[in-house]
Amino acid sequence: MNEYIAALVDEFHQLGVRHAVFSPGSRSTTMAMLFTEHEGFTTYMNIDERSAGFMALGIAKAHRVPTVLVCTSGSAVAHYLPALLEAQYSGVPLIILSADRPHTLQYVGAPQTVDQHKIFGSAVNYYEELAVPQESHYYTYPRQVARKAYMKAMDIKKGPVHINVPLFEPLVPELDSKHFEGGRSPYQVVQANWIGESFNANPLLEKFKRILILAGPQVDVDEAQSIFTFAKNLQAPILADPLSNVRRCNVENTTDPENDVIISTYDAFLTDKDVWTFVKPDCIIQFGQIVVSKRVQQMLASWDGVEYIEVNPTSDWMNPTGMTTIHMQANIPVFINLYGIKQGSSEYLKKWQYLEHVAKQQLSLAEQESTCFEGRTIQELQKFIPEDSQILVANSMTIRDFDYFWFSGKSSAVLYGNRGVNGIDGTISTALGLATNGKPTYLVTGDLSFFHDMNGLAVAKTHGLNLTIILHNNDGGGIFEYLPQKGTKHFDYLFSTEQGLDYNGAARMYGCGYTKLTYPDELQAALAAASIEQGVHIIEIPTSREGSCDLHKTYTTISIDMEVLQ
Repeated sequence: MNEYIAALVDEFHQLGVRHAVFSPGSRSTTMAMLFTEHEGFTTYMNIDERSAGFMALGIAKAHRVPTVLVCTSGSAVAHYLPALLEAQYSGVPLIILSADRPHTLQYVGAPQTVDQHKIFGSAVNYYEELAVPQESHYYTYPRQVARKAYMKAMDIKKGPVHINVPLFEPLVPELDSKHFEGGRSPYQVVQANWIGESFNANPLLEKFKRILILAGPQVDVDEAQSIFTFAKNLQAPILADPLSNVRRCNVENTTDPENDVIISTYDAFLTDKDVWTFVKPDCIIQFGQIVVSKRVQQMLASWDGVEYIEVNPTSDWMNPTGMTTIHMQANIPVFINLYGIKQGSSEYLKKWQYLEHVAKQQLSLAEQESTCFEGRTIQELQKFIPEDSQILVANSMTIRDFDYFWFSGKSSAVLYGNRGVNGIDGTISTALGLATNGKPTYLVTGDLSFFHDMNGLAVAKTHGLNLTIILHNNDGGGIFEYLPQKGTKHFDYLFSTEQGLDYNGAARMYGCGYTKLTYPDELQAALAAASIEQGVHIIEIPTSREGSCDLHKTYTTISIDMEVLQ
């Protein structure tokens, strides 16, 4: 683990940390020796951990940057608490690196071993345990942990952070200066909330000819247009997640496809991995969370040597691929104001525009599907609901259906989703919460998400709320038809989870309007009827789990001419 811990130590130096305070102990040997060997730190040895904590507090106050505290495992770490409480309540940045026994020595009576997981509770701004990384992230992972720790310590509300570091024997590292270089980036974390007009920011993007923008969930709907304009200035394609609401930005201007930067069908055409090489960028800029598409995430992880700029107004990290090289803590308008004046080349954009064109041609055929199919429902919603509508998109398979079939430029409806932890709970209640603003409100959901929050329907009657629910009922967990569990033993019992429920009964119980479709061409009339009713109206659309899976393959299989991408 020499290079692994050395990368952690070096990253703190890259971030500007210059002081480290140790207390003696065996388990912390690796960290103490590497901090000392690095030669970029002024180090202090303090025998008493309680005193060491307050000493570090004073150093951080004097230099106004985080001070690192390193201690051994067991009761030693507990002695930091008084200093951490002071740091938390007075806003002083500290970074605690507590050595720990590995998991194999936990809860087996090993000496000098206590449960150090979140031992400081709310006294710290942030906690993480440094795990043994995958081989592909051996250097980048500990550096990212260091960056997160630094940014949380230096957040708008400064304070202490705690990284617990399980260490394996042998504890004495091989001291080699080259160990500190692994995974080192030429760029640093930038916290840009304070940056003004005079900041010389333009050179960051000037050298890149192929810029790819990701717009994911948690982009404010008012920021979507700014991202769209920013991308047009850069001639950079945007992989626009449906919940980013960037897909609605070109509704009023679809007459100039050569100038359209929004890409909405990527999850279909990126199934062909040969495409990944042709569309590799020099630089990626991510706004909001990572996009829902797992295919995009896999493609990103396959690319080496790409600058990856993650823009977030907080110090939270939103990129599970581990590729981030620059974390820009800035509001989206601040970042765009600083970097959005470069005029780019359209050569790279045209590759994505070609792929978007052929994918839309194929996916749009779903609107003619003769059976009830989720893809057709979503495409028809874009045509038949009012322009000022809002839609809550349920998790699991529904959000993925929207990713495929909710095209850019077709609807100005605002989409919402609960993508914080991506659960199926509270879906109906969230939609009713949206409905309190009086706009035409729709919920598109599967039957399990509906079932999970059915009691939420009660509040609609007591508070006079209006909501149209499009319920795709495939009697079970349709998403598992697409996952590796399909075909395994006990699949139906453990994953399909058929309930066999009659939702007409639920509608009567809660006083809701109810329509059950037999054919897909009945949807337009059902939506029109629901729009003039008061209260909740449920439009149930029976679908088939296996049938929908087959139709997905039919409509999302894209024929691509690779010569066009050369």
